[in-house]
Amino acid sequence: MTSLAPFIDAHVHGFLRPSHRIFFRNTITALVDRGLEKIVITAMPLHHFSYELKHSLAPEHIRPVLEAGNSDETALLNAWMREYRLAEIIAPFIDVRFVAEHLTGVVSASGIAGWAGIKGAYMPTDDRVLGVRGIPQALGIPRNRYLAIQQDLFSYAQDRGLPLLYHVNLSEHFDWMCEMLVSYPRLRICIPHLGYSLRRMDALLQRFKNTYTDPAYLIALLKKNNPRYCSFFQTHHTRILLGSDAVIVSNPIEEILSYAHYFNTLALEEGMRQRILRLNARGFLAPPD
Repeated sequence: MTSLAPFIDAHVHGFLRPSHRIFFRNTITALVDRGLEKIVITAMPLHHFSYELKHSLAPEHIRPVLEAGNSDETALLNAWMREYRLAEIIAPFIDVRFVAEHLTGVVSASGIAGWAGIKGAYMPTDDRVLGVRGIPQALGIPRNRYLAIQQDLFSYAQDRGLPLLYHVNLSEHFDWMCEMLVSYPRLRICIPHLGYSLRRMDALLQRFKNTYTDPAYLIALLKKNNPRYCSFFQTHHTRILLGSDAVIVSNPIEEILSYAHYFNTLALEEGMRQRILRLNARGFLAPPD
């Protein structure tokens, strides 16, 4: 089994169920054996969602792991981190994209307070790229309430120095995102999937110094060695995180490792490579002294 240079995966989903306990442990162990230094795993608090609602809110590649029942992923992740002594390996993020009320109470709850960061998403209308319903429409909340929740989320994360992993399609919501980043200049935020727009992601990175991105779910495109992407990584090597967007309980580890393989072999100076593989993630997860 070939080991890779040490790396941090800063974007992994849980979708945990009680039956996944042993598979979860074995996957983390196998990843550590291959070079994993730390991994960000997002977990959702308990939602009383029907299977049909969950299905409408999940991208196609996530739907196979959905089950009819609901679990408190945050409780499971806490328990498994203690049981398998993974506190130094896992950076747990609470995923609040579907929280419709009392955000502060949810993220400050016993067992979650002290977590490493927060995961959110901005989907005010149906998302044609992912093929999912808009969150306020699906949850039956007014748009203005949904926007207020996002303001609360950004404010909470900045005030407490917590990193925010935040899904947003910049090709549709670039101006809104700029307004939020102007309002919360100290917030450390990672916009994954290169923001779905390389040009607009480039503009954000040039303007907002605490903003990061990752190429999650784009590995097939990256492997084509498009010069635009290679140039983007070189230009912004201090702001790129390695993120796989994997589901820790279902994706094969080789799929999770494909991003580490890619950056290990990309034609970059070694200093740039180390920034992307792990050093940028350290800065994103922990504020500077």
